[in-house]
Amino acid sequence: MERKEFLHTVQTFIEQNHLFTKNDKILVGVSGGVDSMTLIQTLYELEYEVAIAHCNFMLRGDESDGDQNFVVKYAHSRSIPIHVCSFDTRAVAQERKISIEMAARELRYEWFETVCTLNNYTKIAIAHNQNDSIETFFINLLRSAGIKGLTGIPKTNGKVVRPLLAVSRQDIESFASQSSLNYRVDSSNLANDYLRNKIRNIILPELQAISPNCLQAVSTSMSHMQQAHALYSSAIAEKRNLCCSPTDNGFVIDESKLFAQEYASTLLYEFLYPYGFNPTVISQIFDSFGTQAGKTFEADEYIALHDRNCLFVERKQGAEQELIQVQECGAYQLQNGILRFTSIPRGEFVLDKSRSVACVDYDKLSFPLQLRMWQQGDSFVPFGMKGRKKVSDFLIDEKVPLLQKQHVLVLESAGEIVWVVGHRISQLFAVTDKTKTVGKFSLER
Repeated sequence: MERKEFLHTVQTFIEQNHLFTKNDKILVGVSGGVDSMTLIQTLYELEYEVAIAHCNFMLRGDESDGDQNFVVKYAHSRSIPIHVCSFDTRAVAQERKISIEMAARELRYEWFETVCTLNNYTKIAIAHNQNDSIETFFINLLRSAGIKGLTGIPKTNGKVVRPLLAVSRQDIESFASQSSLNYRVDSSNLANDYLRNKIRNIILPELQAISPNCLQAVSTSMSHMQQAHALYSSAIAEKRNLCCSPTDNGFVIDESKLFAQEYASTLLYEFLYPYGFNPTVISQIFDSFGTQAGKTFEADEYIALHDRNCLFVERKQGAEQELIQVQECGAYQLQNGILRFTSIPRGEFVLDKSRSVACVDYDKLSFPLQLRMWQQGDSFVPFGMKGRKKVSDFLIDEKVPLLQKQHVLVLESAGEIVWVVGHRISQLFAVTDKTKTVGKFSLER
């Protein structure tokens, strides 16, 4: 591709896909490699308002520092604003218990967002090209990532835009050569230690040897797949609304409704994959329906549990450690909602039967009240009963799912439970004919 044609192709792609306009301030991620150097040079020549962001991940010693110095020199030679940040990527990967590759990605995008906020940049341009998207196609194919994974790298994702997806790596290298554009070579891209590099350096050259037009053919197929996925997603959304219901910390899948649908295993995959459950675990979950009640399955941030013919999927979180004191009427911020407390004269009181509302005798309360997670050994006198009952037994009788039990709160007055929040008040604090003032608590999730 000739240099002039390259610039026209990128410009057309930007305009047709509405990536940005001349009114945008664009932060360009520049590593110093041929892709990112071509991106910044192209946008510079097309006269967009650009700035450079360079991350030094401190993974290749002097080579990483050399990349940084090279990019800084380029920016200064063209009076392009530049932002540079260094990361101890290995330490972050160890701290977050993720791969170095994933740590670098998270650090990069977190920092990009910060730079945009501080400098009013409206877009983040990344140098992914047609080859990168095709490599992603094959990676996702090998990982059983479903139809969405076969659509390749998206053109946009929030602020992030990818103007070079219309051109191949060969086109980019040709542009750099014709422009006498210098760039750095990342030695890690030459080693076949990662799956992407194996596809890039081994698989794709073999495919091109078999079919010289294979890259364009795969790219065209991905374009068709993107349109098919749009239709497919609409159908999945309808089934999700039919089979799933939201909970305070996630959602629940009604197993009977799921199995009443055609292609139940595919639907389960589409429901769970966005929450980090991999295809193997999703298959295990599907096989366990109806046979392993109480078994849990974990993803990085979510946990799934079978309970009473339902699959509960909730975000992992530790118990709410802080002890919230309720001293006076007002609103109190909780981890997953707001607790509102008001007092009402008995004559104006109207009973609210909602489970998220508790009405008690205000004068029986001893302040400050304490709102906390329930604990083993807790007991209270459930409304309508005379004897005490352990909270654990009460929650079993109420058929509260296991995952939701760990999030149940209790409101306590002088060591006595007033309300098992969202479930039942204590008989000891019930409103009677002798009540003068009603204390009303309402929980808003």
